[in-house]
Order: sequence, then structure tokens, then C-alpha cells
Amino acid sequence: MPRQYSRKTTWGKTTLKEMERATAEVKEGKMSLRAVARDRNIDKSSLLRFMKKKEKREVKSVAWGAVAEAKRIFTDEMEGELAQHLKQLADQFHGLPQVKCRQLAFEYAEKKHIPVPANWTKTQCAEWIK
Repeated sequence: MPRQYSRKTTWGKTTLKEMERATAEVKEGKMSLRAVARDRNIDKSSLLRFMKKKEKREVKSVAWGAVAEAKRIFTDEMEGELAQHLKQLADQFHGLPQVKCRQLAFEYAEKKHIPVPANWTKTQCAEWIK
């Protein structure tokens, strides 16, 4: 009989809306940070961290999605434009090797003056998961 994994923490289970409601209650002075955290079953440190991030900039996610969004290089529009260009080249040359696609992505970032990770500059090509 296979083992069944049972999650032991609730990390990342609180929704963005729930965190925003809790933050609003604290900001309005209805309840203290600890009381709101206790009532809504949210860790008080997580709520405080969320409130600080919320003050600095717009928060789009509560869990790991925010980390991925922060490390993102191209916007959706840029990715679409690059994909269209790569498709045209692939049709013209009967396909493109992966390395060439990565080199073209790096060149695109350079032309648009987009900051890239140091390893992209060192290898002169983009590095992403295959």
C-alpha cells in the first residue's frame, strides 16, 4: 500500500484577499495585529511581513508566485513579440536550435536595455529551464 503524504503546515494557504482584509482591519484600527492574526488563523509574522511589502509596492501573490514574478525578465508583451520573431525564424530556417533561441533572447534583452542576470552576460545567452 503506497504512503499518503499529509501536509504538516499551512504555509502559503492563506489567500491574497484574506491577507488584504486582515491588513485593512489592522490599518483601520479595528483590531490589533495579533488579534487579527489569531482570529483569521494567520501567522502574525507573515501578516506583518505582508503589510510591510504592501506599503512598499503592490503585492500580486502571497506564496512563491511572487518570487517568480520578481525574477521575471520579460513582460508578457515582450515574450509574445520574441516568440513571434522566433517562430518566423524557425519557419524560415526549418527550425532553430535551443542555443540559438537563447542567444536571440539575450540579444533582444540587450537591444531593449533590459537588466539581465550576470550569468546571461557571461555566456552571451539566456539561461532558462528546458
